[in-house]
Parts: sequence; C-alpha cells; structure tokens
Amino acid sequence: MKTTVIVNPRAGNGRTKKLWPKIEQALKNSIGSFEILQTSAQGDGTSLCRQALDEGSERIVAVGGDGHLNEVLNGFIESDLPLNPQAVLSFIMTGTGCDFQRSLGISGKWESAVAGLKATEIRKIDVGKVTYTASDKTQQVRYFDNIASFGLSGAVDHCLEHSSLGRYLGGTPLFLWATIKTVFTHPNQTIRYSIDAGPQQEIKTRLGLLANGRFFGGAMHAAPEAELDNGLLDLIILKEISVAKFLWHLPKIYLGSHLQLPEIFYQKVKKFTVQSSEQVILDIDGESPGYLQATFEVLPRILKIQI
Repeated sequence: MKTTVIVNPRAGNGRTKKLWPKIEQALKNSIGSFEILQTSAQGDGTSLCRQALDEGSERIVAVGGDGHLNEVLNGFIESDLPLNPQAVLSFIMTGTGCDFQRSLGISGKWESAVAGLKATEIRKIDVGKVTYTASDKTQQVRYFDNIASFGLSGAVDHCLEHSSLGRYLGGTPLFLWATIKTVFTHPNQTIRYSIDAGPQQEIKTRLGLLANGRFFGGAMHAAPEAELDNGLLDLIILKEISVAKFLWHLPKIYLGSHLQLPEIFYQKVKKFTVQSSEQVILDIDGESPGYLQATFEVLPRILKIQI
C-alpha cells in the first residue's frame, strides 16, 4: 500500500516540528516506507492530499491537529464523493485540542497512534458537509469529520488565533480559558432555522452545533450520543441563557451530562439550515472559515479510516 504522510509542523504551537524526527522513525518501524509532504500555509493539507491521491497513494496519514486533519479530509472528497474510493485516511494527533480521536477511543499518546497503524482495521464513517458564507459573501463548501458549530465556538477560535497563551497552555486549559474569556463579550444571537426541510423556527442562542463526533473545544463532551456511522448529525442548541448560568452549567458539558437541561435543544437530524441578520461566526473542526447563512448535511459512510 503506497502511503503518504502529510505533516503540519506548526501544529500544537510548533510541538509537531519538535516531535517529527521521533514520529518519523517510529512510523518507519511500524509501516515501512512512505512519502513525506509538509504544509507551509493554510490550505496546503487539502492540496497536498489531492496531489498524493492523484499520484497513486492509497493511504494518507495526517500528522497534526484537528484543523490539519480537516484540511486533509477536504482533499479526500470532491462534490460529495471520495476522489479515490479505495484510499484510507489515518492520523496521528499532535495538535492543541485533538478532539476527534477521543470519539474513536484512541489514546492521546502519539506512540499509541503510530503502533495502531500496524493494524488493518478499516472503518467507514459519515462525513458532515457545510455550505456556508465566506467573508467575501460567496457560498463555499467544507467537509468535517468531527463537529461544526456556530456562535460562541467561532468567537473562541478568533480569540485563540490572536492569543499568545498557546505557547504556555495547551489542550483543555487553553480552550477553557478562551471559552470563559469570550463568553463575557459574546451575546445571545437570534437565528432562524429549519430541520430536515421542515418549517422555519426562531431562537436566541449563544451556541449551536452539528456533531458527527462527540468531543470539541479541548475535551468538552459536547455530543455524548453522537455516532460516526449512523447517517445522522446530533443537533444541539443552547437556548438563551445568562453568562452566570452558562458558567454554572459549563462543567456539565465537559462531563457530557447536559443534554437533559431545559436550556438545551437536542435532536438527531440529516439536514439543518440556519441564517441570521447578525454576524454569527462558524467553527468547523476547530477552524473558523466563515459565517451564517449555512446548511449542514450528512454524507453517510463515505470515508474510510484506518485506526
């Protein structure tokens, strides 16, 4: 099996670059020979993945964070179909949040992920699709493996992007700090939405998410009942809520015990369309590419992953 490893050396605030020599040697011991491609700018993961698939690679291994994995995933799929139905995607998470692997029960240690690549287990999973509004007002499409959301989570992305604390904090502490800091300035916003082509409804919310995986925001157990291969997305909307009550309930989100709260709207969906007259920021697998208006859909079991 021809293998290409696509590395984002900047993932984890440069941690991946320091770890890469050890990971490279461990990969050689585990899976043999492979080609190495490294990203140097945003979007490289997608273009390098397509290049590797065009050149006959049958396995792509993404080394980096959740955002890097998302870029590589978007190189796998075009017009809602895999570019090569026989190719498989693997990953070694070395980024800041590393949320997707938690839904698969994979250890956070990169050594365990490398050792797991010796196995031949291949699983087909669903992929989410978002048609959204980019900053230039055009409609764009992005695919996601884990969770796409809007509101507070998108504002947290912007906060992290402009913070230097990533050099000192990582994982859960970093995302918790950014969430608490951002919630004090991020308001409830009015959205209008429809579920599975149903009637339009209106609600005020700080946060809404469509989940394929279960964790986001650095280990928040946001969608504890989500399944990666059931042909559905878990829709969770936080109803209008004060800052004090949000902070009171925040530990429940980390524990995954929030779905029964009266402030939570929860439903499994195939399609969700949402718009707002306000500027509501998107978050897609830890990256913020645009805003509402957006449509979220599920593409059942179109991605092969090897873990």
